[in-house]
Formats: sequence, C-alpha cells, structure tokens
Amino acid sequence: MAKNASPKTINSKPVIIFPYLGYENNKKCEWYFWWTVDRCKEIDPRPIVVLPRDTVIRQDAASFIKDARYADLEVVQTWSVDTCQTWLAGWGHVLDHYPEVERIVQIPGDIDYVDEDVEFYDNLRAFIQTTTSDIVIGDFRTGDQYSAKSLVDTYGTYSLLANWFPEVSQSIRSIPLNRPRSEFLNIKTSVLRELIITNRCFAYEQTLNFLIKCWDNERTQWKYNISKTFLGTLSDNKSFRNYRACIDQIERTERMLSLLWREIKQPKKNDRLSNKEFEQQYTVFSDEYDKLYTKSKGIMETARTTLRALLGV
Repeated sequence: MAKNASPKTINSKPVIIFPYLGYENNKKCEWYFWWTVDRCKEIDPRPIVVLPRDTVIRQDAASFIKDARYADLEVVQTWSVDTCQTWLAGWGHVLDHYPEVERIVQIPGDIDYVDEDVEFYDNLRAFIQTTTSDIVIGDFRTGDQYSAKSLVDTYGTYSLLANWFPEVSQSIRSIPLNRPRSEFLNIKTSVLRELIITNRCFAYEQTLNFLIKCWDNERTQWKYNISKTFLGTLSDNKSFRNYRACIDQIERTERMLSLLWREIKQPKKNDRLSNKEFEQQYTVFSDEYDKLYTKSKGIMETARTTLRALLGV
C-alpha cells in the first residue's frame, strides 16, 4: 500500500441484536452492548440494532431509548417469536434497504459473560472487520463443560446432527467448529439472499440450518467457502433453572433437523419414473426416516436424563 493511500473501505452492514431482557439491571451487559456498537461503527457509522417490540413494551429498553447515543443508530423494532427470529428481521431489513452492501455482520448484543478472556474483544473486532470467506462463523469455547451451552451441544446438537446428517456433522468438525449454533455470523449478502430466499426460512437455529443448506449432497462438499474466527472463551451458568431452556433448544433443533431431512431426502417425481417406481422410492424413504426418527427419540431421552443429572434437577 502506498504511503498516503487510504485503507480499503469495508462494505459491510453490522446488525446488532438488542438483549431480549434489556440491560436495565446489568451493567456488564450494558457495557458490552455499547462496546459492540463502537466496534461496529469502525466499519459503518450507523449500525443497525434490532429491538424486539415486547422488550420495549415491558420497559426493558427504556434507558436504551433515552440514551443520547440512540440517535446515532438505525433501530429496527420488530415482533418476533424468539431471539432467532430477530435475526431474520435484521437480515431482511438489510437486503430490502441496502442492496449494495456486500456483507452482513450479525452480533449478539447480550454477552455479559466473557470469561476473563481479554483477547475476546480483539478477536471480535477482527471478526467484525473480516471480509474473507463466503461465511465466517464466530466460534468460541465455554469455560465449563457442564454449562448450559455446552450441555445443549454435547448431548443435543452434535448427537442429533450426526444422526440426521452424518456427512455434514463430520465436515463441521473438520473446519473445526465448536459452536455450530453460534450467534456470531459474518456472511456475504449474495449467499444470504440465496439461503433465505430459495430455501425454507426458520425462526430458530439459523446458523445450523445454513450449514446444512450449504452442503452439496451430490458432490459431498461445501457449496460455499466456510471458515471460522475463534473469539475466545465465554462463561455460562450451570443451574437447574437452565433445564427447561436446554430442553427447549434441543427439541427445536431436533424438529428442524428432521424436517430438513424430509425436505432434502424426499424422492422427486419425474417423467422417467413410473408410478410404481416412485412408490418404491417413497417406501425406502419412509422406512429410512422411521429408523432415523427412532434413533432420534433415543438421543432425546438420553439428553433429558443426562441434563437432569448434571444440572441437579
């Protein structure tokens, strides 16, 4: 680069998901949220913040809305079933209003449990500014193998994914990726547009859904260039109160995986197949689904039993 040359402009649009429970009584979460805003302003002077309407109605965003810095943000208020659905609202807003943007960087705004890992913040800044790969996932570890996040992935996500999509499971591990459900996502808008317009959208477990849809089942390879940025270590609570949240997430994951399997594997009728041949293919498809579903129920039962024991329920 020449001595007086300007650095290349990053044509990315950051989307920050406002904490669903707000940060009214959580100073660490408030600090992290505004720190994230400042980092995102390094690539975009007016980052997007997706704000759930029910958070506003409960007055859990009162101090945020009154904050003088609010005026410097593009706030998108939306109704959503859960946090994951706010992702879709943010992505859709960018695709509809900023067609020239090359990348979308999604950041959760509710991290308040960085486990004394000072490098996390430097790594997150690098993640926000990256322009490599079609999809870059912000990966992290948890400090406790019995934390809620670890338990969900260990006894739910990994096992269920290996059952329904073994080749995808193996390839995710070869990236290697610790958190296939990560909320940190940096993606080309052209790839995102294809994933959410030409494929079924889900209101939950979007990252895992994308990974499955990015797999080419015929060529047995990724359709896009997928990489990760390791962010660091996040701590997480280990409490009996997390039992329901863990089970909810595992059941949502199982629902999505079984539906995607049926959608991808279902035989397609064409003129070359007689009705009898198509019926035979459909019988094979149905038999295979029943076998996988039986295994899936066993995985779910094991997960519930293990979680109860480890969380002390």
